Amino acid sequence: MELSITLNMSENEILAKSNNVDPKLISRYVENRAVDEPAYTILIIMYCTLICVGALGNTLVIVSVVRKPAMRTPRNMFIVNLAVSDFLLCTITMPLTLMEILTKHWPLGNHFIVCKMIGALQATSIFVSTISITAIALDRYQVIVYPTKESLQLFGAAVILLVIWIIAIILASPIFIYKTLVHHDLKLNGTGLDGVNFCIEDWPVAHGRAYYSIFSLIFQYILPIFIVSVAYLRIYFKLRYRFAGGYIANDDNSTRRQLRGRKLQRTNILLVSIAVIFCISWLPLNMFNLIADLWDSVDFTSQEMMIVYAVCHMMGMSSACSNPVLYGWLNDNFWKEFKDILCFPKTRIEKAGERKTSIKRIQKIPDNKKCLLSVPMENHQGTITNATEMSVLKC
Repeated sequence: MELSITLNMSENEILAKSNNVDPKLISRYVENRAVDEPAYTILIIMYCTLICVGALGNTLVIVSVVRKPAMRTPRNMFIVNLAVSDFLLCTITMPLTLMEILTKHWPLGNHFIVCKMIGALQATSIFVSTISITAIALDRYQVIVYPTKESLQLFGAAVILLVIWIIAIILASPIFIYKTLVHHDLKLNGTGLDGVNFCIEDWPVAHGRAYYSIFSLIFQYILPIFIVSVAYLRIYFKLRYRFAGGYIANDDNSTRRQLRGRKLQRTNILLVSIAVIFCISWLPLNMFNLIADLWDSVDFTSQEMMIVYAVCHMMGMSSACSNPVLYGWLNDNFWKEFKDILCFPKTRIEKAGERKTSIKRIQKIPDNKKCLLSVPMENHQGTITNATEMSVLKC
């Protein structure tokens, strides 16, 4: 018997009914705990793991672009925007959702604006993440399918990012408008509980929550997946056509085209992986929300249903943790920056590649402007630092 049946009763009726309420349920409200052990501890550990991994990974993506000017390309601006939204998911949405799962009533005081802001920020970060993935796919579609068109510049990318955030805020605005904090006085003898708060969605129309769930399902899941799928399908056919007609000759140009084609393939594998993981990750949570809003015969506030919801929510949030892993695995530039930030030792292949790059850069300098000498370099104290190091001396 749920304690919430007494919320609209008088104090005498509450006291009369309290003897019929399960003592364990009353204890949950007094302790403000919706989930018992061991599920309580397991959920905390799993959420904390996702939060730490996701926050670290997305921080690496953001720092990689911020610290090096060469990484600040229009393409990478979209990836940074995705990383920022995923960082918000990890540091704000996940902890607050965990709090809502583990508690029976609102534990953050009587400030209604906190309830509104938290709900709106959670929805906004999810919409930004979804729209960013869509924008990345459309940008790659324009670059690969229509390569002769003018390339996107930093200013244009900044404008698009601003539009993305504005659209996300508009889509999340119903949550801010209709989220409200409801207070109920409860004075149960011997419990010390004199009142509880609930942060709920108070829609002005019947089944308003169900309508918004369908709206979110369309704009946060179905429409982005459709756009991304069509864009990548066109990219696939375009690349296949280029590969079929461009790699017959064995001259240098053909070799360069092959290398460029492999890079394009690698980039598209990265982007497709992000989209596919997003699709799989968010499907359970969207289905759970839709069923919960349309199916009234099941108690979705029970402990068992809350655990199922937590699992679905963690699957959705896992996309925010997997994106940085995909960047490091399939994107050489991000992988190099990650290792540099984390001070990982460089492999022999990477060192050899850097030496070749340095030699190529030196060879581009006119002969009358430099002398390339294989001599030991000395530091400011006059001692030899590396007998095999190359120095470029002005003539």
